[in-house]
Order: sequence, then structure tokens, then C-alpha cells
Amino acid sequence: IVCNMPNIFALSDFVARILLSILPFRISNRIKENTSPLEVFVLRSKTKKCNEPRMTLFEGVFATILFDLALFGTSNPIINGIISLFTTIQNSWDAPFKNGREAEEKIRDFCNRLDIQQNPWVWEKQPRDYSSLNDFFSRTYASENFPAIGNGRLVSPACCKILTFNDDNCMKSILIKGCNYQLEKVGLPSSDLEAYRKNRVYLGYLSPKDYHRVHAPISGKCIYCKMEGENVESASVKFFGGKFNLLNENKRLVIVLENDKESDDEPLRVGLVIVGGVGVNTITYDKSMVGKDFFKGDELSAFRAGGSAFALFSTKPLGVVEPLINAGESQMHVEVLIGETLAQ
Repeated sequence: IVCNMPNIFALSDFVARILLSILPFRISNRIKENTSPLEVFVLRSKTKKCNEPRMTLFEGVFATILFDLALFGTSNPIINGIISLFTTIQNSWDAPFKNGREAEEKIRDFCNRLDIQQNPWVWEKQPRDYSSLNDFFSRTYASENFPAIGNGRLVSPACCKILTFNDDNCMKSILIKGCNYQLEKVGLPSSDLEAYRKNRVYLGYLSPKDYHRVHAPISGKCIYCKMEGENVESASVKFFGGKFNLLNENKRLVIVLENDKESDDEPLRVGLVIVGGVGVNTITYDKSMVGKDFFKGDELSAFRAGGSAFALFSTKPLGVVEPLINAGESQMHVEVLIGETLAQ
């Protein structure tokens, strides 16, 4: 959850500190845990970061109460109204800037608050040229700064932090324990469910600071594309282990790509489930993509406002890069850029 105007961030954290001081010990401790620094393995540099922020204090207080502990429940008029309110706030990011000076000021403040790269400026437009916060939120790279696409069979579809699991049952037993998650209800075509169930799962989280476009993780033809939960007000994707059934109930775009040029003559199909979080009222994509061919790194979808996530399933075992395997064994998050090789 991110406030709609960067100039009230300081006030938001002040309010959060007051709430933290008066909340019961069990809740305040959980908030401190959720806002404590995260240990992350950075794939591109093969190094660890031990001070990666999970979320701001303001996000931590409200996200923990509403979505982690689900103190207001998961589906009732109260929580549905709260989620609807946050969605309305996030959608106000469409409000146009008055002029280039305001755009520069607001976007610089936004970048400073969320630690978005500014030096060098790698984005397609200069700050003064963006029309609104949402226009910047769904920004893309300048062509000369777009990250290189790896030569592996499977690459990351987004800039994100990834957790990997040996298979679907492993993900369910380790992470998704607080709800009745079922692979059958994700929205993937039923013909490949058993193959998806037994192969490695990649779960990626895109924070509000990240580049919010999703790209093809393999080269191949799109054989399936469908929006699930189109009219749903989505819960926060920060807590896959909570009581909200994010992969079954949040707004999500399900895309299947097929590479039929495998050496063993058995096509590789990858199911990419792109999950919208709180405030994600718009997931843009080409509604006629079925039947089209994509190369690794081609754009598939973009978000406007809010956090988001994806789950990636494959029909065949792949040669996962060693750092991902090692991190997966300890459930450490791995930071990746769009296009970095995940499996050979």
C-alpha cells in the first residue's frame, strides 16, 4: 500500500509510529518482523544484501493488520470496503500533473522515497515529461538501457524478488499454508496441471519501486490467455503465506507460452500467472495475443499502481541455475532483473 501523494509520506510514517506504540504486543512484534531488513541474494552480482527493506513502516502497519494477520477477515463488507478505498486512492495516481515543474518535483520525491534508480537516469522519458504518477509507475527503460536478455531456456519475466520451490506441493506446504490454495483454481488449462504440479515453481514479487512490465520468459507461441477475477478487488501480494488466497482469488492474467522446438520433440509449456495486488485496477495486455509468436523478453503485460506478483509453472524439468537452487533451499529471496537467466 503506498500513499497517493509523496509529500505526505513523512506524515504517514508518523501516524504508523503512533499506532505501533499502542497496538498489542503480538501485533506490534509482527509488524516489526515484517518491516525488518530482508536478506537477499543478487543474481547479477552473485552477492548478498542484508539490509534490503521489506516495506515502509506505514505499509508494514496496515498491510500486517489487514492482509498478514487478516484481523478484519478476508471477505466481508469491512475488508472489502477497505480494499476498495485503497484501490480508489491508488487510482488517483492518474491525476495529471499541472506542468513539467510539478512532474519533476513529484517524481523525484517518489524516486527518493522508494529508492528508484535516478543516477544514471535509465528510463524512457525525463521526469518532467511524465503526465502523472501512474504514467511513471508503468514506465519503461530507454532502449539503450534495457537489461540484456539471457541465453538460458528460461529467463525472468520481470524485475523482482524470486522465491523458488521444488514443486507445487512444496510451495503449498512451505509458503501457502494459511488458505485453501488449489492449483486447479489458478486458471491454468487443465490438460497440463499434473505436469505443472510436479515441476519447479517460481514465485516473483514486484514491489512498488520496481519496473512494472512483464515479459516473455521463453520464446514460443502464446496458446492461452485469460483474465481471471476481472471484477475482484485484490488483496496485497506481500503475504502469500497469509489467509488471503492470492493465486486463486486475486485479479490475475493467465498466459501459457509453448516452445515446440525442444530437442526431445516434447514441447515446453510455461504457465505465467500475473497477479495484481491492492490498487491494481488495470492490467494491460494484448487481448489478441493467442496464436502470436514471442521471443524471450518481448513485453506481455503492464501494471498501473500497486504491488504485483507472478507465479511461473513449467511442464518439464529445467536446469535451474545453481544460485536459485541454493537460495531456494534456505528460502532466501533472489533479486533479478528482467531477462536474467533462471534455467538453462
